[in-house]
Amino acid sequence: MHEDWQGHAYGGLDVPLSAVGERNTERIAAEFGGLGFSALASSPLQRARRLGEGLARRAGTPLVVEDDLREIDRGAWQGRTVAALKAERGHEVAAFHADPWSWREHGGEADADVLARAWPALERTVRRAAEAGGAAPLAGLVSHYNVTRVLVSRLLGIEPGHSFRFRVDTGGATLLVDGPGGWRLLRSNVRSPAAAGSGRGEGGPAA
Repeated sequence: MHEDWQGHAYGGLDVPLSAVGERNTERIAAEFGGLGFSALASSPLQRARRLGEGLARRAGTPLVVEDDLREIDRGAWQGRTVAALKAERGHEVAAFHADPWSWREHGGEADADVLARAWPALERTVRRAAEAGGAAPLAGLVSHYNVTRVLVSRLLGIEPGHSFRFRVDTGGATLLVDGPGGWRLLRSNVRSPAAAGSGRGEGGPAA
């Protein structure tokens, strides 16, 4: 993230990447672009879209920019420093973490709102991957921490209040596979395409 925004709760703001972030984005796209994505979708926010575009170029797969994959709207918190939020609105931050599914007192989104818009985008991308054919269709979503946290939690049946235990670092990849017994988590927060790609071919589409 750009240096001017580090330490801020920028949420759904279209914050630019730093020079280091730009280089990391190019590296990740180069390394993961060869996995053979059947369908790709990304958030419209430039910090995610740049990676989606790089993956699409290298994979030879069209990128669909999905507004519904944008990061959570932080309402009155958006743009504030994390330190200021903890000092001045610590009770609100605690309330959100206690009930992320429905707490909206900051005027922004709750997890329920994020799921309502992001889940159809996930389904559309998985459907495009399946329609593309192949023995192991691979759907790729390039999004943000809170969107990933909410989607993975729903796919795995994790309660909203426990979803913050699922770690999603910047630049980390998560691999899930859909099969007869439902979605399974095969890899989480991986940094190498070898780790992310292992396990493909099991069950249905991966995301």
